[in-house]
Amino acid sequence: MATVRPEVPVVVDANLVVILITRGSGAGVVSRQFREWLDSGVDMHAPELLQYEVANAFVRMAVAGFLSVGDLLSAWSAFIRIPITLHAIESGDAIVSIALALKRQNAYDAAYIALARTLDAELWTLDGPLYRNAVQIGFRVRLIE
Repeated sequence: MATVRPEVPVVVDANLVVILITRGSGAGVVSRQFREWLDSGVDMHAPELLQYEVANAFVRMAVAGFLSVGDLLSAWSAFIRIPITLHAIESGDAIVSIALALKRQNAYDAAYIALARTLDAELWTLDGPLYRNAVQIGFRVRLIE
């Protein structure tokens, strides 16, 4: 897949960060996209929720034996060095509305979309179902494949 140079800021989904740092499946294309954003000065954003989702993913990987405790601490250190501006949740009503429109059973993804709407940005994700649902109802979401 060719990378796309966005003309707007980007909101990054937690799955991108986890794959980037743990070098999971798809890490090559994710790494190239982050490098392109960094090299071209694209502003990266996420809701504060990103910290908890990334921490949760790392802990789950450690419990499952995919990361040692040392690797988990190194992964966290790598995460906090990524220049992503974190934003407090400002509109719970918007998040709930978006989650219901997406027909999701949780509001996590909606928090990312709500932030993207607030910033007039695009949400970038590896989550195919989120991408398909979101673009069908008019949200600016990009899928990295």
